[in-house]
Amino acid sequence: MTCKRCNHTVRRFGTYGKRHIQRYRCTTCKVTFSEPEPKLGNHYTDPETAAKALAMMLEGMSVRAISRLTGLNKHTILELMKTAAEKARTILDSKIQNITPRFVQVDEMWGFVHTRQPNLHEWDSPEWGSTMVWLALDSETKLLITHHVGDRNGPNAQTFVADLRARTTGRYQLSSDQYNGYVGAVRKGFGPEGVHFGQLRKVYSKGSSDGWYGSGEVVAAFPHPRFGRPELRRISTSHVERTNLNVRMHLRRFTRLTNAFSKKLDNLKAAVTLYVAFYNFCRQHQTLKATPAMAAGLTDHVWTLTELLS
Repeated sequence: MTCKRCNHTVRRFGTYGKRHIQRYRCTTCKVTFSEPEPKLGNHYTDPETAAKALAMMLEGMSVRAISRLTGLNKHTILELMKTAAEKARTILDSKIQNITPRFVQVDEMWGFVHTRQPNLHEWDSPEWGSTMVWLALDSETKLLITHHVGDRNGPNAQTFVADLRARTTGRYQLSSDQYNGYVGAVRKGFGPEGVHFGQLRKVYSKGSSDGWYGSGEVVAAFPHPRFGRPELRRISTSHVERTNLNVRMHLRRFTRLTNAFSKKLDNLKAAVTLYVAFYNFCRQHQTLKATPAMAAGLTDHVWTLTELLS
């Protein structure tokens, strides 16, 4: 190694920090420096430990469990998640553009922040309570084209559909559930001739009488064409609903009946963004034997989490 300033010989000059990073001093100009190390943002946590902690989070572990296993403070883990989510957002915005799908399914997954909706008080934060994770899935490549976190209402539906339209090209078939907000959002985002849009109306039984909180079983499903000429047999939300299960299995904050729920809306958004990037680029789909990004032609290899974060 030579001096960065004058290119003369250097010698070891002790270490610094908890990790005993080697320091060097030039024998000529006496400047002191150390070898540059890769970092995740401005965090002092080394990238290997950070990647390990985030990998645990993306495989369904809670923040407190990660803290116990890695020795990292829980606030440090959450800050690492936010920094990683910013990098993930950059990758999603740059890579997932001009997608040409044939069949896209959209759906919303329920979640909540801090307090469940029935337990809210009028003085509580407006960010608390129920929220939805909106997902758009390419049925063939299993690529999550876009996502959005927000209440189940018309403005959020329009924001979600507009982003889907911006990331895709061509005329394809779009399927959703029977939520009426999609009709106006798709009409505004695509126009009546820009997409083949159909909705699936499901009929549920009354459910069990043992106090279980879920809905009843699906006893019938009826496809309804809305715009264009959608294939009736391809009006379905099965694939994206299966992806909802993946999210609940991989992100502990979406597991029902636990205390691992998100305490802040920003944390929820960061976790979802990080998972979508991980799902698209790092996680091999068992049916495709490749990542969704590889199936969509966006990359030629499986990314490691370290590669995603760097």
